[in-house]
Amino acid sequence: MRYLLISISYKNTDIAVRERFAFDAARQERILRTLKSRASIDEAAMLVTCNRVELIVTAADIHAALSDALDTLHNESGVDRVELEGRAHSYEDEGAARHLFSVASGLESVVIGEAQIAGQFKDAFKFALEHGFAAKRLRAVSDHAMRCAAAVRASTEVGKNPVSVSSAAVAQAKELLGGSLEGVTALVVGAGEMSRLAALHLIGAKAKVIVIGRDLEKTEEFAREIGEDAQAASFAKLPRLINAHPLLFTATGAPHTVINSEIVESVDFTRYWFDIAVPRDIGAIDDENIKIYAVDDLQTIVQTNMSLREEEAAKAFRIVGEYVENFFGWLCSLGADPLIKALRNKAREACRIELERAAKKGFIPKDHAENIELLLHGAFKRFLHAPTIALRLAMDKQNSETVAEVMKDIFDLEGN
Repeated sequence: MRYLLISISYKNTDIAVRERFAFDAARQERILRTLKSRASIDEAAMLVTCNRVELIVTAADIHAALSDALDTLHNESGVDRVELEGRAHSYEDEGAARHLFSVASGLESVVIGEAQIAGQFKDAFKFALEHGFAAKRLRAVSDHAMRCAAAVRASTEVGKNPVSVSSAAVAQAKELLGGSLEGVTALVVGAGEMSRLAALHLIGAKAKVIVIGRDLEKTEEFAREIGEDAQAASFAKLPRLINAHPLLFTATGAPHTVINSEIVESVDFTRYWFDIAVPRDIGAIDDENIKIYAVDDLQTIVQTNMSLREEEAAKAFRIVGEYVENFFGWLCSLGADPLIKALRNKAREACRIELERAAKKGFIPKDHAENIELLLHGAFKRFLHAPTIALRLAMDKQNSETVAEVMKDIFDLEGN
């Protein structure tokens, strides 16, 4: 059984395409259920964030699984099948594990080292496991990925002063407003993790925050958690508020735009709106005094972040490489152990048969049979010692499946 991973991210698709893959929990479950029903796919799990979809499956036939997976994503997203195949990156076996470990470690994020991805990764595999879409093989690769991520955090400073898309947006706003947000009122629309991070960074920059949500009670609770410089407002006040303040950060998770030209009024000051949602919250607005920044517009800060962390990222990727090597060595050892056990059982059975035959023909005294059996087992154990070591070493290499098949054929170990 092999690993196949399909990646659709900010690296190969723009936000207009990624919006088509912003699958909610119900759609993710439907996709995984569809994949699991395919004869080509044994297990499946999927990570969906605002910047990526990572779909990993286990399959005996990689080519058939890739075709079925792309068909499923095409049917669910509506993105043209040929375009999807051209955009998506696919990885097999060690490449799949390397990419997955890098994602879990925050090394593939828009902002290297973002802390949010680890929790999203863990939740995605937990969902697949609890719903029966994933089992022992994907549990193994996800467990090793989480260990790798922990090692990266512990051994490098790639996650020091964690940065997220939300914090990058706040940093951009600070630069646009002359280097300080002190005393500036900023609107935060939504009450999810992205909104929470934006609000916290705004408070940290000494801005005043108004959180806007559809459920006023929950929004008020959210504002209390943010701090005394945050207050709550109902969604009904959104039209008035966006026309009264210079800063807006929105990340609602809604499947459609929540801010459009119908509620926008012309004002005599410049407004800076940061749409950090996928799909986007802000529709097309023709107003020269409104500057709209989406996730893909934060590349300057992203590139700065990457430069600052380049050396630490190099260390992190070395750790990823070590964990991938260890993971596949562990997988291969799992394949070697049953073969070694089967080979030893075969030798033990041969001893038993020959001893019974010799005793029946009177070649050996019956009262010596037990000692002779121990002697034979010791001889076979010594004989099999070197082949056992060689087998483990051979199974550590990429041709482990071929080695296993040859061993089964040579020693007639089928069914073991």
